[in-house]
Amino acid sequence: MSETQTHIEIPEQKIKLDRLESDGLILDIGGGGEGLVSRIEGDRVCAVDIRMSEIREAQIHEHSSNWIVADGRTLCFDDRAFDIVTLWFSLGYMSDWGTKRAVLETAYRVLKKNGRLSIMASCIPKEGISLIFWATFTLPDGTLSKTGYGVKGGQNQTLPRILELATDVGFNQHQYEDHGEWFRLVTRKL
Repeated sequence: MSETQTHIEIPEQKIKLDRLESDGLILDIGGGGEGLVSRIEGDRVCAVDIRMSEIREAQIHEHSSNWIVADGRTLCFDDRAFDIVTLWFSLGYMSDWGTKRAVLETAYRVLKKNGRLSIMASCIPKEGISLIFWATFTLPDGTLSKTGYGVKGGQNQTLPRILELATDVGFNQHQYEDHGEWFRLVTRKL
């Protein structure tokens, strides 16, 4: 990790993505931009993003997901409508912890019993004005997707803090991987 004044840039991370283990419906919160979940799971995905420009960017990959401009804190979906909710590198764009909590509460509400929440997120230190996280993703079909995420710094977003928040919201049976600069968490609604 290099730090120039108060801007932090993370060297390129190589991240292998697998298919999600379910045939049910998937809600991808913050699913615009690279549209990773939509590119992997196609028409089973309802991808929401707060910005239309991010949805338009994801749609260039021409996958048949359902796209909705919405705020992840207050989604109009029925309770227990989805088998999986994903937050893949979108929590970093929610710099306020009240927003992160509200989004996880919404995820919990819309998940079916035994549904899974899949989170991948960068670690964002307590200090710094901004963080740029570079990644090359390998999709299940071997396609490479190289991107960078620029987010507000100073969030103190770590695996232990996200685990604590998820547990507080009601999720349990956590499985996680800590990769230093980023982490993966899968947790269940029981």
